[in-house]
Formats: sequence, C-alpha cells, structure tokens
Amino acid sequence: MSVFSPSLGDLVHHQVRQDFRPRALRNKWIGRSNRLLMKLGNRSNHSGSVSSDDRGFLPESNEATTTEKAGWLQKWTNYIKGYRQRWFVLDSEGTLSYYRNQAEVGVACRGSVNLKESRIHSDPASNSITISGTSQSFHLKANNEIDRNNWLNALEYARHRACKKADLDDEDCNNATTEEDMDKMVEDIKSSLNLKLEEVRKSEDSLSKSYNDLHHVLSGYENKKVQAHMINLKEQMEALMKSLEDLVELNKKGTQDLYRLFTNERDQRCLLQEQIETLAKQHSNLENAAFLNPSSSNLQQKSPYDDSDDEIFHDAPEEPDFEVTMNDDFEDNGEVQNSDISSGISNVLEDTDTASHSSSQFSRKVPSSGIASMTNEDGAVTPFSFPKSSKRRRSTIPTRPQCSVNLWSIMKNCIGKELTKIPMPVNFNEPLSVLQRITEDLEYADLLDAAAKCKDPAEQMCYIAAYAISCYSTTGNRTTKPFNPLLGETFECDRTADRGWWSLTEQVSHHPPATAHHAEGREWVMFQDFNMTSRFRGKYLSVTPTGFTHIKFKNSNNHYTYRKITTTVHNIIVGKLWIDNHGEMVIENHNTKDKGVIKFHAYSYFSPDKARKVSGIIKDASGNPRFVVQGHWDKHIDLAKVTKSDKNSLGTGCSQRLWTVNPPYPNSENMHNFTQLAIELNEPEEGVAPTDSRLRPDQRLMEDGKWDEANEEKEKLEEKQRVKRKIREQEAEQAMREGKAYPEYEPSWFEKTQDECTGSVIHVYKNQYWSCKEKQDWSKCVQIF
Repeated sequence: MSVFSPSLGDLVHHQVRQDFRPRALRNKWIGRSNRLLMKLGNRSNHSGSVSSDDRGFLPESNEATTTEKAGWLQKWTNYIKGYRQRWFVLDSEGTLSYYRNQAEVGVACRGSVNLKESRIHSDPASNSITISGTSQSFHLKANNEIDRNNWLNALEYARHRACKKADLDDEDCNNATTEEDMDKMVEDIKSSLNLKLEEVRKSEDSLSKSYNDLHHVLSGYENKKVQAHMINLKEQMEALMKSLEDLVELNKKGTQDLYRLFTNERDQRCLLQEQIETLAKQHSNLENAAFLNPSSSNLQQKSPYDDSDDEIFHDAPEEPDFEVTMNDDFEDNGEVQNSDISSGISNVLEDTDTASHSSSQFSRKVPSSGIASMTNEDGAVTPFSFPKSSKRRRSTIPTRPQCSVNLWSIMKNCIGKELTKIPMPVNFNEPLSVLQRITEDLEYADLLDAAAKCKDPAEQMCYIAAYAISCYSTTGNRTTKPFNPLLGETFECDRTADRGWWSLTEQVSHHPPATAHHAEGREWVMFQDFNMTSRFRGKYLSVTPTGFTHIKFKNSNNHYTYRKITTTVHNIIVGKLWIDNHGEMVIENHNTKDKGVIKFHAYSYFSPDKARKVSGIIKDASGNPRFVVQGHWDKHIDLAKVTKSDKNSLGTGCSQRLWTVNPPYPNSENMHNFTQLAIELNEPEEGVAPTDSRLRPDQRLMEDGKWDEANEEKEKLEEKQRVKRKIREQEAEQAMREGKAYPEYEPSWFEKTQDECTGSVIHVYKNQYWSCKEKQDWSKCVQIF
C-alpha cells in the first residue's frame, strides 16, 4: 500500500467537517451562553429573573430528534416470504426506519432510508408505497386507503422539511465560507450582544432612578409596613442589579473567550490548508520521481496523461479469481489485426450476419430514405413520423478563453459537500448542460443498432456492454463540468435523419436532483433516471450515478438494465486534473436472465496493465461463460468467444473489434475538447420548447466567451429558482398546517411510476412532446429562463 493514501480528503473532511460552519460556531456560542445563564439561576430565583426579552439575542438551540409517526406497514422481503409486517418509525430528521416489532425500537434497527435523498411513489389501487433511496428501496403496503394516505402525507411532509433544512444549511455554508465572512459574523454577534447589554445598563439606571423617586415620595410616611416594604424592595433591587452586573461581566468574558476560540480555529484552519497544499506538492513530486525512476520497470508504463503531475497512487489491484487464456491475437498493444478478425469471425459468432461486424468501426450515417414513417404502439407521434433530409450543422464553436482560476481556492471550503450544492462560476463549466451531456452518450448508438440484429442474446449483451463503455470515452479529457439544469429544464435532440435516433431529457426533481431521459432508435428504446451522489474530499472528487439505464429491443423483447460506475476527478489541489472511471458494472437481461459483469480497472502505478483498462465476462442464465470483453474505455473494445472453461481459467478463440473511439475532432483542444456531436448539441434551433437548454442565457453567454455576463446571468437564474422553491415550501407548510395534502412537482413530459424489473421509482415518457412540438403548443412548460 502506498504511504500516501488517496483518501487524504477524508482526513481533511474529519478535521474541518463542521468546525468552520457558521451553524457549528453559533452552537458553541449557544452552549457557552447557556452555561453562563445557569450560573445565575439560583441567584435570580429569589430576587427576580431575566425575561425572554432580555435574552432575545440568544439563538435557539437545536431540538432533539422526535418521532413524527409510527405504525405497522407490510414490507416486501423476498419472493419466498413475500410481504411481512414491520414496525416503521418516521423521525423529525426525515429518516424512516423499520423494526420487527415495537420492542426493538432503539435497540435493533433493521434498516432505514433518508427521505431527503429519496423519491416516493404510491399506487392507490394496491395501497402500496415505494420509497427509492440512493442505496436501497422500500416496497410497502398499507392496510387500507386511509392508512396509506396518512403515511403518504407524513412521508411527503417529512421529506419537505428535510429538504428545506438541507437548503438552509447549504445557504448558511455558502454565505459564510471565507475568513472575512466569518469575521463579519462574529463582529455582528458582538455588536448584537453589546447593544443588548447597553439596554440592560439603561434599564438598571432607570430602575434605580424609579426607586429613588419612590423612596422620596414615601419618605414622609411613618407607617412601619411601608418602611418594611421599602427595605425589602431595596434589597431585591440591589440583588437584581448585582445579578445584572454579573450577567454583563460573564457575557463580556464569554464573548472574549469565544473570539479567542474563533481566532485560534481560524488560524488552525489556515495552517491545515497550507499543510494540505504542501503535502499535495510533495506527493506530486514523489509521483514524478517514481515515474522517472529507471529501476522500477512497472512504473515505466504510460500515465493517463502526458503530464507526470497527472498521476496518483492507488493500492495494487487484487489478483483475479480466475485466469483468462486468450488467443495470442486477442490484443497486441491495443490493436487487433484485420486479417485475424476476418479469418476468425465465422468461428466466433456462427449465427451472426458477418457483414455487420467486419468493419472495425460502424458507419455513423443512416440514409434518410431508410427511415420509415413510424409511431408508437399507442399512436403517439415521434420524429420518425416526419420524413426529413439531413440538415447542415455547425462544425465549430467559439474558442475557449484562456483564463486561469485556482479551483482549490474555491472548493477548499466545500469539503464533504454534494457536488450540485457547490457554487461554482462558469469558469469551470463547459457550454453544455447535464441534459446535453447525457444525450452525448448516444454518440455510439450504432452499437445498439448492431445489437438489434443479433440473434444470440449473449452476443447482443456484448454490444450492450460496448455501448455502456463507450459512454465514458469522452470523460478522459473533459475536466470541466456541465451546467446544473434548472427544475423543468428540457433538451430535445432529433437526429433521426442522420443518426437514426431521437432523444428527450427533462430535469424532473430538485431533491434529490434527477434527470429523466428517453431515446429511441428504429429497433430499440432506451430510458433512464439519471441521479447521482457526489462528494468532494479535498484532493479528489467522486461522482457515482445511482439510477438504472434500461435498453429494450422491439423485435426480441429483450430488456437490459445496468448501473453506471464511479467517476473520480484527481489532483484538485495541485497538478493537472485527470479523470478515472472505476468499479463494476452489472448488465442483466431480464428476459433471458443472462448476466454480464464489466470491470473498469482503477489506475495504479503498480499494475502492469495499461491505464483505463476494461474487462468483463458475459454468462448465460446457467452461469456458463459465453464471451470475454476487453479493451480500454477511451480507445476500443474487443470480444472473444469462450472456447474452453474450467473452475479457474477460460480459453477463447479469435477476437473481434466491437468498437473504436472516433478520432479527435480538429482543433478540439481549443473547443473544450468537444467531439463533433458535442459541438452540434448546443446549436440554436427553431421550434424547440421554451425550456430547452439551447435557450439558457448563461450557457449561451458562456459559449460566446462572455464569462462575466454569464456569471451574472447564472446568479439571476439561480435566485429565480430559489424564490420559486421558497414559494412552494410556503405553500406546502400552509397545507401542513391545514392538514391537507400538497401535490408534489409534476414534470411536463414524464410521469413517475414504479419499474417492474428493478422495483425502483422511475420517470417514463408520456408520448406527448413531439405532438405538442408539431402544434407549437408549449402550455405544459414552466417559465424558467
């Protein structure tokens, strides 16, 4: 294991996780102030007390977690046991937990889900409730319609409160992330305290004057009762004033202690940041020295980038559970000989049309004459319904300005935060939205066209795997981030004339951020809900998609699903940014039960393998290996048929090149490293929906090189979205007070349902967009720009 762990960001997160957030700082001050007040408790009880008005400057302390709702629900367990009764508890933090019975509450929790990061779907016909979280899903049933409604309202309201609290926390963190902001916050607290203390002094003087006046008026009376009351009043007044003086001194001292504590914490933070930067530079120098050391043969392999600063140490990969014995011609320095492919292809895939595989790269052009008029089964209009000729598209975009901004200077205060919550200027963006970036995955959709022609489901899965891998081909040199879409933003892409497919995406959720995507070719349909978890850990940033991608073929009815793998951005602090994709992707055919496991190997200095390697095995329903897939996610993918297999090894025949990445587009290095398709995606187009990403003003300004104007417009759009969100929050809170159900946000072109294959909550296309476009009826669209 390397001395320099790649989880350095976790250590940084542990050190600075909450200590520098304004909420944590206020809580420290609350605790100190409350302890000071408690010291006055016994003294104040007999002589008077400090009123709530006098303590009005004290922030409220955090409330303990309470139970919002508890009761029995039926929970799906497995196919053998089916639904079983479980005791569910919903707390005020928006966490739903379940137990086998009430006695286990607080002792043995069987599972929980965070509603803030989940989606909820309910079916009135069956009284079912499905909750899809980032890591697991709950499939529940209520006893009756009334119980279902009660639980559904409680879950939605709890989710609403949790999302609102998260937004407030993010606003607090975003509004005070610099030392100057925190200095101002402390000064504001001191000013408020001093004002309140000055009011106490004035009240003390006024009280003393009133006592003197009263004493002067009553001094002429000789009544012993009056004199006794005067003496008692004087003693109480003196005790109260003494308590107030002590309160003033204690709070003054407490404020001074707080300021010293804050100054020390701030200095420690600055020191920690300097140490992190120094450690990162030393790490980079050691990597450089190790790479150049001629005595280490394993370190002479080519790095992910030509710049040696791009490297990072990983643990050496574990040995595989079995050995794959390839044909000698399977791979030779990343290349497969054409003669080997043509001579062995008949032996590899006997039942496949040879002409469709003989080329190392498929044609990207579909003749317009080959596109038949076509509608969905329910008669909905699709782009295939309109014969059209291929339009001329733009071939360049404005050159990206050379503007250097230190990414670490912006992100060092966001360690541990969700990527979508980090406020970033457009300087780190590319002129595409997340919706367009998802659509860009279809660049190699011809692999799906080829898969539709396969008769063997296992072979078809090989093409599905190649397509899934090809979606990462552009990530290697694209280190800028796309624009986060606004709620209700859409993007259509009609490429039926030249590429044979169309696509529609829509941002359907804000908490958690989720995009619905639907695309169709002539023989296939693809749909997915794209949501992700992302965290910045100091030295690296990781993004893990959590939704399923579905691919269905119209002729065979084969239905495939898979989850995408983790993408990590390295060298946030120092060095050139570089990206690696790693993890296991499991592809499943729900019709035939075939399964494929594709491994994206994490880059390591200590492995003899080349960077960005991918390998996998396709197995049939009986678990027998059928094909081996291997290659590199930024270059090419090959497959070979398994000819011999035993417990620990596999033998294969001749190989076949399934996919080769397109060559770099001319001058792409000056155009955000875009491919030809990426350049065409944001081209202005008439007749699109008013919510289309092409019409987003900050993105358009950024593409034109007007970054200052783009940043201003971006702030306006985000503020407009915040205002709309707060209005919905107020309406939801009003409904909660009145005991009414508040309808959740409904997308324009997709509807939420439960997927039959995976059981997760997804959004499916409603088959209405293209007919509305034909009529130019955009009444369903919300105004977001």
